[in-house]
This record gives sequence, structure tokens and C-alpha cells, in this order.
Amino acid sequence: MANKPCIYFITFYAAGHLMSMVEFAKRLSSFGNSFSINFFVLMEPDERNQLGSPLCSSYLRSLQAQNTPFKFHRLPSVEPPTSFDGMPELVSLYVRSYLPHIKAQLLASPSPISALVLDVFASDVIDVANELNIPSYIYYTSTATSLTLMSHLSCQEDENNLKDFSEVENIDVPGLIPIPSTSLRNDFLNRNSASYKSLMHHGRRSNEAKAVIVNSNIYLEKTTMKALTEGTLLAPDTKISNIYPIGPVISLGKNKSKEQECLKWLDMQPMKSVVFLCFGSMGAFDVSQSRQIASALEQSGHRFLWAILTPSNEFVGYPTDGNLDELLPEGFIERTKERGLVWPSLVPQIDILSHEAIGGFVTHCGWNSCLESLWFGVPMVAWPFYFSEQHLNAFQLVNEMHVAVALEIDRKEGFVRANELQRAIKCLMDEGSEEGRSVRKKAEEIKLACRKAVEVGGVSYVHLQNLAKELGWKEVHNQST
Repeated sequence: MANKPCIYFITFYAAGHLMSMVEFAKRLSSFGNSFSINFFVLMEPDERNQLGSPLCSSYLRSLQAQNTPFKFHRLPSVEPPTSFDGMPELVSLYVRSYLPHIKAQLLASPSPISALVLDVFASDVIDVANELNIPSYIYYTSTATSLTLMSHLSCQEDENNLKDFSEVENIDVPGLIPIPSTSLRNDFLNRNSASYKSLMHHGRRSNEAKAVIVNSNIYLEKTTMKALTEGTLLAPDTKISNIYPIGPVISLGKNKSKEQECLKWLDMQPMKSVVFLCFGSMGAFDVSQSRQIASALEQSGHRFLWAILTPSNEFVGYPTDGNLDELLPEGFIERTKERGLVWPSLVPQIDILSHEAIGGFVTHCGWNSCLESLWFGVPMVAWPFYFSEQHLNAFQLVNEMHVAVALEIDRKEGFVRANELQRAIKCLMDEGSEEGRSVRKKAEEIKLACRKAVEVGGVSYVHLQNLAKELGWKEVHNQST
């Protein structure tokens, strides 16, 4: 009997990329077993590469424990780049080193390959796909707006039609609300940098794929999705791939963390009374900023759960468990023990956001964290870091989705003063705050809309179903629609 045709997913050993891609593959496989699902995970840690999120390791172990029927293929180790200008260029150089190994493994596949699904930052694998006559699809783990902005700027760059972003107040993209230049990712601020050129390269290449799959939907990005539908998003002569908005794609699997003390503590708190502070697996602050946060929490009077980590000294190193004696003011834990809990390590974020005691979330605005918060109807205080598109996400959360309170941040230093964080927390959590009531109401509305979107017949479900048909899923063709 002939082997089933297969689809290869190519992603990275980074939590926000790997976990989202695997969850997307799970969604597709829910339509049936027409295909076998295979993964290449690039930049997996080895003796030469010590990068890699600890969250990825635990996540992959959980997939094994669940007997997830996906095959993860190990690629030969490659030499880490020794010279690079920022993370985008580092990733691009890594991908190019992997290309011959990816091609060799695809050629050796015992089954026919129906498609490659690529993380946007692995877009150079399109060359291998074209050479082997395999359709390629881009999976973008973040917003349609950030992908569109990258694509738009790359087209303008080709036409030499851009001013330095420091010279303009807003970036105007046809069909979108004006985006402040201060909301661009740091890599966009120096157009001569290799990182900026890498991002523009991926923006152009994403348009070469057969389609782009985006972890978003019309309820999250109404303006962008409307412009895409009406064809007003880019200039008339600009090509853009077919887009499948299938979000929210998040991991909602049951966690075996119910016995953790932070969850037991939440069980004892009143409903919607706790503000949760967590800044992702890369989010850690120095002593000065940590003490400003502590002061804000102490002065706010609100209950809190704060996940705190110690920053790494390495350029791309991951934080370690929080050193509370070093990071916190003397006596802070004792003074706030009746209404607060400081948790000095990574936390089960899904379990916390889904807990009825949580009333607000101070977040770094990583897109997966935003989606998780909105899935449970939790409003946010937007505290973006310098990583990736977090400042753009924050702008959208506040100004387009209206589900977050803005925070005044020193963009150069990334510093937030205690009185500003205290103001934002009180605005979000106080019963008498009109802005707080508004964002809480809007977060609940988007929660219901997102859940409806992924149900059978919902807008995201239909896009996913159409994508499955395009890929050739036999079970979908046999369903009545």
C-alpha cells in the first residue's frame, strides 16, 4: 500500500513560533488523516547552538506524552553564524545554512509531499520548494497588520519611496489606520541595518508563496481584514498572496499544573480581583525596573500575581528564576503578603488567565499572550518590549481593539516609572474607572467573537476548511458545506 502524502511544517525552536505552528497543524489534522504531518524545527539546541527556549523543551515533551501523531525530523547540525546584526539577520543566516539539508531530506521522503508550510522567517525555503515543484505556504504567527506592514514597506523600499521613519510621525498604508512611527519594531528604525534588510526580504518573499496563513481574524483586526477583502490594502500594482485568517490559534491543552501554589493562591482570591503581571519567556527586568514595579504594586492597593525572572547577560540568552533578594525592595514581600504573590519562575499562563480570580493582565504584548488573554476575556495593560512587533501589537490593542490601557514608556530605555504603572493598573482594575469598564466590556465581547469564529461554521473555521480543501484534504471534500 502506498504511503500517505505528507505535509512538512518548518518552524523554529522558539516558543511563539513552534507552539503556534504545531497548534495550527492540530487544527488541520482535525479534518481527518488524509496526510501525515511532519516537522523540521530549525535552530534546535545542540553542542554548537545553545539557543532555544526552555518552554519549547517542555512543550515537545508534552506532545510526546500525548502521543501526538506528528513526526519531528532532526536536521544535521549547522555552524552558528559568527557575525550578525540583530535577531532577524541571525535567523536568516541560520535558515540559509539549513537549505541543503532540508532539500536532501525532502528528496529522501518515502511519501509524496503535497505542500510545505513555512514560518515567515524561513521564507528562503521557498527556493527549495520551487526547485522540487512543491507548493509553499507561509504561516505567520502574528497579526495581519504586522505582516502587511512588512510587505508594504518592502514594496516601497524597492521603489526607493520611503523617508527615514525618524522624519515622519505616522506610517500610512492604504486601507489601514495611520500607524505611529514610534509603534514600529526597533529593527525598522534603522533602514541601513542588516536586520531591517532581512525583514524587508521576508516581506517580499512571503508574496511568492501560494498563500499566507495568519493567526488572526476579522474580529481582532477589522480594519486590516476589510481592506484585504476590498483589495485596498496595497497599491494596485502590488502583488499580495491569498490570505487565510484562521485565528485565534492557541494551545488550550490541559496543564498538569493544578497543584502549583500560585493556582492554589488564586483559588483563595475574590473573582476578577487580581492583576497578573507576566512578560513572556524572554521578559525580565533589571533591579531598577523591578523595584519600580514593586512600588507600583504596593501603592496600587490591588491584589496581584507577579511572575518575575532574572535577566540573562547574553544577547539571546533566556532569563533564569527570579532572585527575589536582589530584585525586590527590602520588606516588599512581607508588606504585601496579604494581597500579593511573587512567583520567581515561569508560570502556567493559560491556567492563570483562565482563572476566575484574574481581572487584568500586564503583558509584554507578545501576540500569543494577547490571544490567550482575549480568549478568556481578560483586559490588559500594554507594556511592549523591544522584541519583534510588540509595540505595534500594543498600538492595536489600545487603539483598534480597545481592550488594553496604554502605558507611557521611555522607548529608548524601555523604562516605566512606578507612578505610571500604578496609574495604568488602577485605570484597568478600579470599579470607578470609565476607561477600565470600557476595556473590560470590549475584552468580553472579543472573547465571545473569537470563540464563535473557530466553531464549526465560524469565519476562522471556514477559512481553515477552505485551506484544507486547497491542500487536498479528502475528508473536507466529502463533507456537506
